[in-house]
Amino acid sequence: MEAVKRVCLLSRPPLATFFFLVAAAFARDTILPGEGISGNQTLVSRNGVFELGFFSPGPDIYHFLGVQIRNMPRNAGTKRFWFGDRVKIEYLPSAALQLFGDRLYITENGTNLWWSSVAGAGDGPAPASAVAVLLDSGNLVVRDQANSSRVLWQSFDYPGDALLPGARLGLDGDTGNNVSLTFTDINSWHKSSLSVDQRRRNGFVLTTDGCDVLRGAFPAWMVSSEGNGSSLVLLNSRPAAGAGIAEHLQLHLGQVNLRSWSSFAGCWVARWTFPSDCKSSAFFCGRFGACTSNGTCGCVHGFEPSKPSEWQRGYFVDGCSRSLPLRCTADDGLTAEHDDSFVLLDNLRGLPYNSQNDTAEGDECCRQACLSKCC
Repeated sequence: MEAVKRVCLLSRPPLATFFFLVAAAFARDTILPGEGISGNQTLVSRNGVFELGFFSPGPDIYHFLGVQIRNMPRNAGTKRFWFGDRVKIEYLPSAALQLFGDRLYITENGTNLWWSSVAGAGDGPAPASAVAVLLDSGNLVVRDQANSSRVLWQSFDYPGDALLPGARLGLDGDTGNNVSLTFTDINSWHKSSLSVDQRRRNGFVLTTDGCDVLRGAFPAWMVSSEGNGSSLVLLNSRPAAGAGIAEHLQLHLGQVNLRSWSSFAGCWVARWTFPSDCKSSAFFCGRFGACTSNGTCGCVHGFEPSKPSEWQRGYFVDGCSRSLPLRCTADDGLTAEHDDSFVLLDNLRGLPYNSQNDTAEGDECCRQACLSKCC
């Protein structure tokens, strides 16, 4: 009987270990040659902070390959970092990210939509075998399986509109890529870009629509300069605060800031912003925001802050929304009942977002033209 009891007791730990190994297998961080992820499958970094997969920016929108921060508070939203190659996926169940040879491929219904480049191709022998790994930094790298220091491709070289700590702007000496950020406002198609300015220490150039050019410099605690200023690496300025997992450099329209999630305040907080006030940029106050005489943002009459808690902390980029919806109703643009009014705005710098042109003779004709379209 004693022997039987010992056998029963010893059988429990292997069973528990088996279930642990099965659970861990689903949260993998690596794609081996000939393997991949498909549909809603994801990779999870070993530290459990980042998740890579095909995600959608919103309902009824295409899916794109990107990395998101896991386990954020619900009211923080889901912060995702899109790759610069925004390959759209129309039908998620048929999409896959696979590794063949030394390249990653995005496929849909078996058709190749995109494949990664290979750094230094032709400069030396191709690796016998490559592997793709989602690192604890949120960087997806393809590297030589026999020599992990040989990076063939990395997602940090192809950012969208944001940088995570450890990523860089400017020249990547290992891969030869010149990295910049780009932001496009989907409501107006205005576009901003952020690139390195080697003419000044820690310098950068913020350009909007190719003509609104602002030059600035990052503070020394934010970046590390490499290659005689040709490259700026974003530092983790808050390593003790949960490894700074929610901190990132974010480009907006005409504005760039370093922001982090504040558990105390329950919102995103800008720790550094350029430009520092709205007098330097027409886009600083966001949609339907207006710059006041003292350099702070306000909303035009009839509008209110879209996110009041963020406005209270000096973060205006989400702009303003109508206090009340327009009451006009249109029938093919010919008739309208309305109780709406117009506001005269002085010192406008550029046209409002999503503006439309129309021909009118005088102020009253202009009012009637707008009301007929209920715009």
